[in-house]
Parts: sequence; C-alpha cells; structure tokens
Amino acid sequence: MKIIDGHDLQPQATITADICIVGAGAAGITIASELDGSPHSVCLIESGGYGPDEATQSLYDVVNVGYPMREHFMSRARYFGGTCNLWAGRSMRLTQLDLERRDWVPDSGWPITYDELQRYYVKAEHILRLPSFDRVAREILPRRMSPAERAIFANDDLQPNISTWAKRPLRFGAAYEAQLRRSKNIAVYLNLSITDIRLNRAGTAVEELAACTLSDTQVKIRARRFVLACGGMENARLLLASRDVQPHGIGNQFDLVGRYFMDHPRVVFGKVKLHVPQKLPLMLGVPLAGGMAQVGIQFSEQAQRRQRLLNHYLTLERHWSPQTAKAYQSFIHTMKIVLRRGYSGKRFAFASANLAKVPELIYLLAPRELMPHFLYRLSRFMRNTLGRGMRELIVVNYCEQAPNAQSRVYLSHERDRLHLPRLIVDWQVTAEETRCLARLQELLDQHLKKHQLGYLDTASSDFSALTYTDASHHIGTTRMSDDPRKGVVDRHGRVHGVQNLFIAGSSVFPTCGHANPTLTIVALAVRLAEHLKNTPG
Repeated sequence: MKIIDGHDLQPQATITADICIVGAGAAGITIASELDGSPHSVCLIESGGYGPDEATQSLYDVVNVGYPMREHFMSRARYFGGTCNLWAGRSMRLTQLDLERRDWVPDSGWPITYDELQRYYVKAEHILRLPSFDRVAREILPRRMSPAERAIFANDDLQPNISTWAKRPLRFGAAYEAQLRRSKNIAVYLNLSITDIRLNRAGTAVEELAACTLSDTQVKIRARRFVLACGGMENARLLLASRDVQPHGIGNQFDLVGRYFMDHPRVVFGKVKLHVPQKLPLMLGVPLAGGMAQVGIQFSEQAQRRQRLLNHYLTLERHWSPQTAKAYQSFIHTMKIVLRRGYSGKRFAFASANLAKVPELIYLLAPRELMPHFLYRLSRFMRNTLGRGMRELIVVNYCEQAPNAQSRVYLSHERDRLHLPRLIVDWQVTAEETRCLARLQELLDQHLKKHQLGYLDTASSDFSALTYTDASHHIGTTRMSDDPRKGVVDRHGRVHGVQNLFIAGSSVFPTCGHANPTLTIVALAVRLAEHLKNTPG
C-alpha cells in the first residue's frame, strides 16, 4: 500500500483495517512484516517520523522516583524503527530455567515452555541477521575455547553463555521500509500518536483508538484486532490512561498494569589478574563470517538451584589505561550519537561529550560494538597473531532482577502536550542483586585459584557501595500469565477480559532472566503474528 504522514490526513478521518499495530519498533515491524501478503489488512501506527525529533521524543519524558537511572540518556527512541535505531546489537537467548517456576524467585514462571519459545528463536536470529546460535554453541565453542577458558568452566558452578552480534545492528525502519511500501495489505502511518483506547460499554472489546498529530489533527482507528507494541513503559501508560469504561485502566482489574518493572542492573566491578598472559579468544569476543560472538560466565543451573541464586552473568573485557580510557570515552560518546547506537547525549546534542563522570562506559560498549565488521576482524586477527595475551581484565557484571510488584510505573498528574499523563518510574534494585553478584565473583575467584590461573581482585572496592546503571531494558509492566490475578495478558499476549487487544514486546515477560531482551522480543512477535494469522478475528 503506502506510507502516509499523519499530518496529511483530514481532521476526524477514520482509518480502518483488520489488524492495527501501534508502534513501529522491533516488535511492531516484525509482526507487520510477518502479516505481509496475508488476507488481513493491516495498519501500522508510528508516533514519530523517519528520524529523531525533539518535540516527539519529549512525549517519552518521565519522572524518576526510584533507583537512579542514567540522566540525559535516550533509552527509548520515538521514531520509525523504534529503539533499535539506538541498539548496539548484543543478542542472547534466555535459558530454560529463566522460563521455569523457581521456588526461590517469587512470581517466577512463564505460561509457555522453553521448547515453544526455542522454535521461534531460529526465525528471530534470521530476522536480526545474526550468526547461528546453535552453530556457535555446537561448533565454535568446542573448537576455539582456549585451555584457560576450559579450566574456568571445568566445574558444576559456572557455565558459558553466548552473546552474538550481526555484522551491523539491524535498523528495522531502514531494513523494512521498502517491503512495507510494496505491501498490498499494509499501510504505515507516521507522526500519529495514540491518545486513548476506547472499549465497548461492556469493556470486553476495543472499538477504536483515538489518535492525533502534534499539530492536533484528530483521527480514529477502527479494526477487528489491535496490538500494542510501544515498549515496556508505553504499553502500560496507554492501558492505565484509558479509563472511560474501566476506571483503573484497561486490564488493571487486579492492579497489575505497570507493576513488576524490571531492567538488568549493570556495574563494572572487579579485576581478573592472571599469573601469566593468557589468550581468551571467546571471552574477549571472536569475529565470525556473519558477525561476532562473545562468551560470558554465568551460574550453572545446578548452582542456581542449589544456592537459590538469580541468573547473573559477567563478561571479561580488556583493561584500558586511565589515559586511553579518558580519550576513548569522548570517542564512544560521539560515535554513539553519529551512529545512533544508544547514548545520545541530552537528546541529540554534542555539548556533553565529556564523559569523565561515566568511566565504565568504555567497558559497557566495547570497541567491537562500534567498529565496522571488517575492521574488527582485522584487529582481532592482528591481536591473536602478534599479541602475547592478557594479564589483567575488567569484570562487567549483568544482573537478573526478581519480579517485584513494588517496582513499577504509574501515572503522574503532569501531562504531555497530547494531554496524556506522564509516567512516574519507580525502579527498585534490592540487596538480592548484590548478594548474587558477590557469589558469582566468589565462584570465579575460587576456580581461577583452583586452576592456578590467577585471582579476582575486589580489594579496592566495597560491595555495599556498588552503584548500578540501568541497561535500558524495560521489562515487565504487562506480564504474561494464564491467571488474570497474576498477569495482564494470557499466553498469546491477549489482555485478559478484552477479546481483541494484544500486547507485544518485553512488557509481557514475567521474568527478565539474564539476557538482553531484543532477540526474545522478536521471537515472541513472530509467535504472535502466527497466532493472528491462524485465528479468526
């Protein structure tokens, strides 16, 4: 069909389709592309245009009253392609244990099995143009793991995990624009924001959506089925703000919408000091023909069960001298703005390029994530051929959070320029994250010493004084459960009690596991698209 600018619509126009998808990010565009060529007419609604815009982006402004999150950090992008316009590309699969009910993790457990999710991971990796996870696990790890790396995992406490990257992070807007333009059954509307979800009088179905442009052109959207794919915070905001029929918000009859907000707290903490230089080809990242991979260190399933631990993991990174790090920080900041890979300063300005106050940034975004793929492969070849190995490595820690109903987003009395209530974010980080992090480091230290490789040095720091950064992984808020008293949506992503309203994205995750959410978001989007195609509206 075509891509239409909302500013060109007539006031009070009505858009009609069989399926309406709200949000043109990773989840929304995946669902739309999977429905391309189907008998269903589809409209894909995006609040922004083709690029970042200050006025549109300000609709995402929130009030933070919980654990401090990064200031002046563009963690969500409100334009065509969504937050993947900023994404550095790390992709990981959840583990089987992440989906199971764990009696030591309150409110854990997914209503779908890992085998079912795994069926969609292969398709999701193809969509994201990633190297094959299965090939890395079955072929690359056994063949390329060094003796030192094998020794670290020669126990029942630790196991390797795998992160993969494509040659370049997939920018969904750019990658799918041509397909969406050619589609005979999909229409895309840009610069059009949803302001209200209107239910029938019984509250059992959505009749229409109210939408408008920043220039106040008001339109209606009518469809047989609706999908919210606006991200972990915005999905909840739209449900909470739509109160004409359900006074506490749609799907919120048990006060669950907005609750169980999770992220992956991260911290650069600890140094691995090796007795002799070691080459750690997989732990420091290995280039592949289709991208690259890195092996991290996580608790084994046995250790998690035995010691009642969260599923944390850590990675090892090259140690940079203070002088090198200081110079590199400004480079990282500038490159992330230019390439739109995560940190975008105060909106889109270069004014705050001095990042001396964020010394860990060099480790949270390593050079391999910014270099063009061919340069990365060349640099690793030279280092592996000529380098002597590493003696000192920095530890970067990534934490799972247990579901916590008190960690939440909710509505403010302040309103944005579209008259929607802004969100208040009350992100909670507890002592349990630090307890499990300390245990992971203890086990790594123990096995380094056991094999006479070296030790983990944390003597210069205090666990009780750790300060985490958020990872911009907005998870929870519309969690999935077959029991409406424990979740907002069912196993298919349908809002309990509303027969034609579905939710896509990380907001439906019941637990956050250890993994970056993008791969799972895309896998679940493919699954939801399949459900929409195969069930009558």
